[in-house]
Amino acid sequence: MTEPNPHGPGPHADQPLVTAGAPAAAADVAVVACHGRGATAQGMVNLLEPVYRHGVAFLAPQARHNSWYPRPATAPRAANEPALSSSVESVGAALESAREIGIPDERSVLVGFSQGASVVAEFVRRRPGRYGGVFLLSGGMPGGPEDELAVAGQLEGMSAFVGYGADDSRIDLDRVVETGRALEDAGAEVTERRYSGVGHEVTDDEFEAVGALLESLSS
Repeated sequence: MTEPNPHGPGPHADQPLVTAGAPAAAADVAVVACHGRGATAQGMVNLLEPVYRHGVAFLAPQARHNSWYPRPATAPRAANEPALSSSVESVGAALESAREIGIPDERSVLVGFSQGASVVAEFVRRRPGRYGGVFLLSGGMPGGPEDELAVAGQLEGMSAFVGYGADDSRIDLDRVVETGRALEDAGAEVTERRYSGVGHEVTDDEFEAVGALLESLSS
């Protein structure tokens, strides 16, 4: 299902929100899922089919022209504005949609792949809280060496998973590792997994980790 996802001004304002999984009346856990560059919200929902669970609603915001920000993730944050801030607003709007169907932040899990992982990481950096969990799959916080990585608050024991392929040439692996450390410094319980022989993809192990957390939140 596709529905409006209105929020403040910016390039991603009024882009659709794709929903799947449990209907609103039956959902007690939400997954906010952010697609990668060149992909779509529907594609992200399809990618996550292995982690569908009873009572779990999936909400996937769509980026304008299928890209959350124009420059590489390693560019200074200012070079990716206003798109980067608008992408953060898109995640916030999806979380608000979850709240509107009765799912609080502590039962909402944020999942991002590739550029979508950078968006999720930036959202958590700017708007820390007690979310149900965070999965950064093949991506880390955007920004150049001059940009602060520190999270703007505490994450209070929130579960965070950082997964990446050792042979992934499309991302800055050091930045991904640094992102995990920044989340840990803010109080998150971070699981970091580096997959030998893996490139830019989501592994079965990562799907299992997402599914396990969703089951724990649903129980």
